[in-house]
Amino acid sequence: MKKTRLDIELTYDFWIFGVSSSIKFFKLAWAINTQLKLRLIRQADHTIQDKKGKKCAFGIYSYKTETGDIELFKNKSLDTEGAYILPEYGHFDYFVKVDSSLQSFSREEILKELRDMKWIEYIAALEVTDLKSKDNFFS
Repeated sequence: MKKTRLDIELTYDFWIFGVSSSIKFFKLAWAINTQLKLRLIRQADHTIQDKKGKKCAFGIYSYKTETGDIELFKNKSLDTEGAYILPEYGHFDYFVKVDSSLQSFSREEILKELRDMKWIEYIAALEVTDLKSKDNFFS
């Protein structure tokens, strides 16, 4: 019997920015709304399964447009101790995920605007292709 193998190559058409900030999640969302003139809205928790099969919930704010989305994720799980949405970047407090199809902003513009915010202590653009846990951003 002949076996058929299915190879799926996913394309990740979004940018990820790691954010270090000591302010509360809701206040960071408000500050980003003010700086970028957005309307990030709190959504139902983003739930993933960790490697042990345990469900972990993460806070998320999102702003949806016709051309793309901007989402703010809390890196630490809301209900599971020691669980991160991107375990390889546990030193970041939050992540901003931006669809690369979003026509309102370029990657450099978003990075510059977020760097100018007094509430953000450190921000870095991460290469999506290098992330081990990039699938955690999908439900």
